[in-house]
Amino acid sequence: MNSRTQARRRRKGPSTFYKLFSALVLIAVIVGSSMYGTAFYKAHNMLSGTQVTLEDDPTLEPTRFDKEDTESFLVLGTDLSPQKKARGEYGRSDVMIVVILNKKNKQTTMLSIPRDSYVNIDYTGFNIPYGKTGLDQDKITHAYYFGSMDESNPNNGMRVATNTIEDLVGIDIDHVVSLNFQGFVDFIDAVGGVEIDVPFSSEQKSYDASREVVQVEAGLQQLSGEEALAYVRNRYDDPRGDIGRGQRQMEVINAVLDQALGTSLINNYDKVLKAVGDNMQTTLGPNDYMRLIEDVGALNNTIQYQLTGEGARGNDGHFYYFLNEPLLEEVRYRVQQADAGNEVEPMTETELETYMYDPSGITYEAQ
Repeated sequence: MNSRTQARRRRKGPSTFYKLFSALVLIAVIVGSSMYGTAFYKAHNMLSGTQVTLEDDPTLEPTRFDKEDTESFLVLGTDLSPQKKARGEYGRSDVMIVVILNKKNKQTTMLSIPRDSYVNIDYTGFNIPYGKTGLDQDKITHAYYFGSMDESNPNNGMRVATNTIEDLVGIDIDHVVSLNFQGFVDFIDAVGGVEIDVPFSSEQKSYDASREVVQVEAGLQQLSGEEALAYVRNRYDDPRGDIGRGQRQMEVINAVLDQALGTSLINNYDKVLKAVGDNMQTTLGPNDYMRLIEDVGALNNTIQYQLTGEGARGNDGHFYYFLNEPLLEEVRYRVQQADAGNEVEPMTETELETYMYDPSGITYEAQ
């Protein structure tokens, strides 16, 4: 495809905010449940409603993880709004994060995968229209999109996405969490917003169909859910570029965590449960949450990886993101080490620059 590639351009990876946000939601629910007995029953019922089964054997017991040093998660941030769902439309996974929880060494490893990454997607065994009947090469976000069209199981979007990422990274995924943008907005609104010292004014189009411009002013602000989402999604107004964007995302994560685990969670517990319950699907069950609360400390020691490459528009007119293969191999090795229970190290800026500025690593083939 290299010889037919045209209008090549750089494209930054998707928002990394979901790296910790889904964990934040789960922690908030768990902590609130454990602190207040009556709330536990509400949480239990709500969380039971978010659980879906992707495995062939639904009788698998969560106790199988009790003696495991690690557990792996796939966090999918989707654009499937309630309005889209009501119209019978299908969503795409805008954000895909692999999370490895090392319970023994109290370390969390996270890998962010760009939504347009050009990869192999295997539709074998699924009942999907548009000629998706075998191995296909496409942007990875379409694994969730087309998988959701399988009428035999509407949750097969999560399954196809999981299979695709397992093949890409080379590990087995234990749990899947799918959360939409509305869940993020509703969660922050439920805890009364989040206080942020905004370093610069910015404008960002809203995520919903209205595409209204959301203005965030510089200075100490109490941001609503919609404003906070605009703040962490913005990539063009920050003079620090993508580095600044990542810093803003982590800033909001920490602020929301402080807000959620204080009195705001307790005073608005019903709203928090509704925000999560209406916008999340997961293979985790209520017993999993209570079991994982013991390992929350691992989030304090987080190693983050990001796949990079080069964006290009092919002769079919579609944009793809071609991954840097040497970087993919290095990150794959580190993630596999983390999944095996070994501690891993972050990549240095020198290492990242080596991959970033070496175009020989870019291949125009599906991974």
